[in-house]
Amino acid sequence: MKTRHVQHAQLLTTIDPKEIEIHRIIGEGNFGRVWSARWGTASVAVKEFGFAQAAVAGKSVMQQEIIEEIIGEAGMMAILRHPNVLQLFGCCLTAQAIWIVSELCSLGSLRQLLDDNDRILSVETRINLILQVAEGMAYLHSQIPPILHRDLKSHNIFVHETFTNAEDSSMDTHSTIIAKIGDWGSARATLSGSKTMTHGVGTACWLAPEVINHARASEFSDVYGFGIILWELATREEVYQGLETTQIIAKVANENLRPPIPLDCPWKDIMVKCWAENPQDRLRFIDIIKELHALMKRMGESS
Repeated sequence: MKTRHVQHAQLLTTIDPKEIEIHRIIGEGNFGRVWSARWGTASVAVKEFGFAQAAVAGKSVMQQEIIEEIIGEAGMMAILRHPNVLQLFGCCLTAQAIWIVSELCSLGSLRQLLDDNDRILSVETRINLILQVAEGMAYLHSQIPPILHRDLKSHNIFVHETFTNAEDSSMDTHSTIIAKIGDWGSARATLSGSKTMTHGVGTACWLAPEVINHARASEFSDVYGFGIILWELATREEVYQGLETTQIIAKVANENLRPPIPLDCPWKDIMVKCWAENPQDRLRFIDIIKELHALMKRMGESS
């Protein structure tokens, strides 16, 4: 096992699969499935990386190397502590799969929340969600070396609802939605002295044009994906509807395609800066946070 993976794996708690009480499937992808489950007194999510699915297209990769990669990176994520980063608790190794155990978010993904037509999301709630994601990403990018997500999209942001009693009445409750950045299947730490990671991850709609064109991923390519998320939060729509994946990739890479800018969106200026064609023209997350606070102040003064 590579030294970096050994160090990270040693930080990961090994959980006996017998301690996990599996409930129901809450997600499924190329990697395997995700279940809601119980671990002791904690409600958790269990993400399966099946060995049959753990293959790299077109390459011969030994199963042991894949196991080391997953466990090593999970170990790296398990040491992170931030209210807007999904907490990993540990892993289980079975004969058929690796289970990664993390905290469970009651509302599922941000994309699921946006698709829930019965859920009213005020402008204030949306800005608060944007700020939380920016703060979580700023924390990841502040690590030494910086942690790149490389697949930042609404499906990989998880949302949890908490309830507190209102101050004026113990019978009334107030809900708060907390955003947590997760799905570390594509996250990588930049190695000291090396360049940032290469092309090959990310989902088409959120993938920065330079990464599509085989440049190395960077903090700025994460910012680009965040810009697309800002558009989703403004419209609640799915981005680039009606276009095939190949069309999206070609148009983003060669024609500077972006979603239509909603004119009544309070954060449209931030959004446009995040998806600028030149990566160096994009904001950093620490600057995004400053601009969001300034926006919230202006909105408060005008209300």
